Amino acid sequence: MPTSCSQCGASFAQDETCQNRFNAIQLIEIEQPTYYAVHHLSVPCYMLQHNLYSLQGWMVAKELLDQFINHGLTPQTARKQYRDRSDNANRKWSITRGEKLPGFEQIAWSRTIADVRLDTPEHYCADVRTWAMSILADSESLTRGSEISR
Repeated sequence: MPTSCSQCGASFAQDETCQNRFNAIQLIEIEQPTYYAVHHLSVPCYMLQHNLYSLQGWMVAKELLDQFINHGLTPQTARKQYRDRSDNANRKWSITRGEKLPGFEQIAWSRTIADVRLDTPEHYCADVRTWAMSILADSESLTRGSEISR
């Protein structure tokens, strides 16, 4: 039976959900380093698109995704740069708990986790990068100019 996600609009031909697909992707990434190469994109893509971050967490994750995609930030550099900023002792907000992004339901997602092919590492990595770029573009009008405290 076909299913559709209420958060992102993903359509699956069979009894699959975004959560099922995400869990499968994470297992593949752990088992195969060539898939893990985009782990720093796949997790925030899923979390952003399913509004699982708090408002502040959403904005920081989107900013980080933008840095990865558009500015060449590497996971290693991100860990160094964001270590203090993301430490629980140094921030006054929760990454996942609290107010959510206002207007999130207005975002029309052009790509979802259902569009990510798992057949080869090359397809997978390319699709995750394309998914990340689409999330940045699709959410731009809602978050542009936001003065949310991070």
